[in-house]
Amino acid sequence: MKLLETIREKLRESPRTRSILLYLFFVIISAVFWSFLTFNGDMQMEIEVPVEISKPNNVHLLNKVPDTLTVTVRDRGYRFFTYLFHKTPKLTLRLTDYSDGNSTFKIDQSHLKKTLAPVLNKHATIVNVLPETISIRFTDLPGKKVPVKTDIIVEPREDYAQYGALIQSQDSVLVFSDAKTLSEINQVFTYHVEELELTDTLRRRVAIAPINGAVVEPRSIEITVPIEKLKQQTRSVKIAVRNAPAGVKMLLFPSSVEVSYLTPVSRITEDAGITAVVDYNMVDVNTRSNKVKVMIGEVPAAYQDVKFSHDSVEYIIEKH
Repeated sequence: MKLLETIREKLRESPRTRSILLYLFFVIISAVFWSFLTFNGDMQMEIEVPVEISKPNNVHLLNKVPDTLTVTVRDRGYRFFTYLFHKTPKLTLRLTDYSDGNSTFKIDQSHLKKTLAPVLNKHATIVNVLPETISIRFTDLPGKKVPVKTDIIVEPREDYAQYGALIQSQDSVLVFSDAKTLSEINQVFTYHVEELELTDTLRRRVAIAPINGAVVEPRSIEITVPIEKLKQQTRSVKIAVRNAPAGVKMLLFPSSVEVSYLTPVSRITEDAGITAVVDYNMVDVNTRSNKVKVMIGEVPAAYQDVKFSHDSVEYIIEKH
């Protein structure tokens, strides 16, 4: 009661306030009349209706099914509140009802309207449906197993290295299509992947590139590229002599050489697995030089930047 008394006092004290309140009152009355006239008459609205195709498990659809249909509906205005505040039921179309007998599912505008009628308000009139027709090829042939080829470029950061081959979660997939298309498909490829300056093992799910007129299962695979930090190592390696003829002994000074190299942390061992060699056939007896070149022999693939402390050593040849 005090609030009403306060309002009355304000109205008596301020003509401006009284004018504003009267204006708002008439605006509200006008809005009520407009709403009554509008929502009591016919209106058109576009409604998104979810759609799915019911099919046997052994059937694969070869092109994309629209997720929704855009339906233009005419109805009394107030009935549209039903569509605005309630979820539109999903339209389910059975594959067998609209198969043309030639591995194609096809439903036109008129049949779409008939199937949509029970889904919408019984008083509604369906004006239009988009897309106007749904046409989908399908197959019930078994899938063809084909290998997966990865399209990937991986470059670790300078002080890191790829240690080991790329690992795929599976090396083959199943492709479903018609007999002619299947006969032409012998492999599939992933989408292109490029990762530079890597400092850790790369793990990623990569999608299979789509094939026109076919579907692939699964549609993606997991790839793993092992990346490890490199560490500088130094070892002493004995030099081996190759191609020395029988009765000839080649003495080297020094007989071993220091080797430095970068290796993944997990490969740090006492035995480096690196060999150093000199080739007897590279000795030039016609020169006064008593030096021979030291060459890198065997090097594990994981090692990088292999260097010897000496590029040559002195030698003496003894014949027996």
